[in-house]
Amino acid sequence: ANLAAAIKGKVGGSVTKALKGDKSKNMDSANVYAVMNIISFLFTVPMVVIAEMSTLQDEWDKACDEHGAQALIMNIVLSGFFFYVYNEFAFAFTASVGAVTSSV
Repeated sequence: ANLAAAIKGKVGGSVTKALKGDKSKNMDSANVYAVMNIISFLFTVPMVVIAEMSTLQDEWDKACDEHGAQALIMNIVLSGFFFYVYNEFAFAFTASVGAVTSSV
């Protein structure tokens, strides 16, 4: 996960700098981060469905029985939202100051 995040940050920073030069594309660091996440989601979902489909319903039912469906869905949505916001700010910061500065 750390390696993937480092590669994503490095590639994203390079893409952001390249696209900032073309004002017609409107691709600042937030837009590049959003597009990268959409592409990652589209490539990841089929692999997850193939790998986890056999146990997904059973595990979902167990979690709903233990915590309740509403609480489970709320926790999934909130954790996804805050994860995205945190990483978008980190991505924008890294694009502005560089990877070495943001890692210190």
